[in-house]
Amino acid sequence: MVHPSDEMYGADRVLLEVLRTVPDDLDLEVWLPTDIDYPERELSRTLEEHGVQVRHLPLPIMRRAYLRPTRLLGLAGRAVSTGLRLLAARPSLVYVNTAASALVAPPARLAGARVVLHLHEHIDARSRSVIPFLRYAHHIIAVSSAVARALPSHLRGRTTVVHNGFDTAPPTDLPPFTGGIRVVIASRWNAWKGHRVFLDAFSRMKRTDMTLEILGDAPPIGEAVDVPELVRESPRRSQITVVGRTADVRSHLDAAHVVVVPSVLPDPLPTIAIEALGAGRALLVSDAGGLREIVGESPLLVTPGDAQAWADALDALDETSIRVAAAAARERFERLFARDTFDRRIRAELWDLVPRS
Repeated sequence: MVHPSDEMYGADRVLLEVLRTVPDDLDLEVWLPTDIDYPERELSRTLEEHGVQVRHLPLPIMRRAYLRPTRLLGLAGRAVSTGLRLLAARPSLVYVNTAASALVAPPARLAGARVVLHLHEHIDARSRSVIPFLRYAHHIIAVSSAVARALPSHLRGRTTVVHNGFDTAPPTDLPPFTGGIRVVIASRWNAWKGHRVFLDAFSRMKRTDMTLEILGDAPPIGEAVDVPELVRESPRRSQITVVGRTADVRSHLDAAHVVVVPSVLPDPLPTIAIEALGAGRALLVSDAGGLREIVGESPLLVTPGDAQAWADALDALDETSIRVAAAAARERFERLFARDTFDRRIRAELWDLVPRS
């Protein structure tokens, strides 16, 4: 299993869910990259605690910073060294997690392995460079129909949609509304996640009874926004708390009335939105990517990137609309994103197809 990071965000957590389904008769290794320093090594520590063999290797991870003429030679060298390791290992199956790891697919196929790529990204004009490598996957698992539809037609025939699934504690009661409406946004502070637009909307709204908590932190590589600085510049900074990175996301969801996902680009299937459903919380989200698959035909869908539309949506929230959305959330979670459903689908797409000696 090849994975491009050593953290505990969306795709990292999905990897852990996939690992739960591995049959006992399979020998397994997880390969993680060494090109970025992850001081806390959250994922690898968790894997090792569960007895999973982890190897930290110079993997050919296709980060945008490497897709430049001066960096391509190094990327190619890592692809060759990974191919040699695969030839030595001779695996029956190579599970490639995320499009960022797609450069592993060609050498994995040359090594005689069945290659399954788990696609968490929406392939657009900025990420078209991965498409030639996706062709080397025997099969693609897409996390949402929106992700599958964005693929070229020649790849859709080998693609199956499997929504991510998690196990979550039952919902708690909504907190009282006497202190106003509490809103949470929780994600990496990537530019495309929409923090700038949402904080602009938060400043524009007319109401004064809303507070905001911001969870997450800046990515180790890639385009980010300086969320603390944006908050300092906000005329409503006294209503905003920057929590930062936390392992206890659920307690913040339980204390909230509404969870927002203001992505400005198509968001494939954000884990926080699924967690919010599981926690029985109302979702206010961009109408982009897989978010509509999470919330359904909800009135709480907002035009992506439109700060005034977000301000209007915040002004329109009231106790009744929040309670209605919250009441429907857990039922939708159980129907579409429960762990049992995910386990069954992943077993069929991965482990049932591994040849046994």
